[in-house]
Amino acid sequence: MEADDPRGLGTTGALTTAAGSAVSTEPTEAPLPRSVRRGPRITLTCECGETTYVSYGDRWTCPKCGRSWNTRQIPMEQYAALRQTQLKYRRMPVAMSLIALITIVVFIIAGQAFGGLVLVAFCATAYSMFVRPLYKKRYRRALADLPSWEIKPE
Repeated sequence: MEADDPRGLGTTGALTTAAGSAVSTEPTEAPLPRSVRRGPRITLTCECGETTYVSYGDRWTCPKCGRSWNTRQIPMEQYAALRQTQLKYRRMPVAMSLIALITIVVFIIAGQAFGGLVLVAFCATAYSMFVRPLYKKRYRRALADLPSWEIKPE
């Protein structure tokens, strides 16, 4: 490739191949917003029985029958709502872990490291026995209220 700028640099639009045709550096589809980039994987099951898991915005071609699937057929707003629900229910376990860490550090500074470990162990047991099952049930109910999609091959 060569550039048309005297310093050999040029813009991305100025790049040409040796044959002289322009190289397209523009993405073929619009970039995905952050709200959907790292969302949960989408399960695609082909009519021939092949199953795969892909990210939102990906295209997949079945290796057995050649059908092509585009996950952008799913409305982006609905998929973003799924991602927001997922993030919402991840916050509490992370917060509980930070509270446990801060508690241990405070007890170590106070000279009562064993007491801090016992308190955190007791709280972790109570959390896993009483709070977590209720929280998990609420999370599953929130996911069940969200739409599911059946996309068609292209």
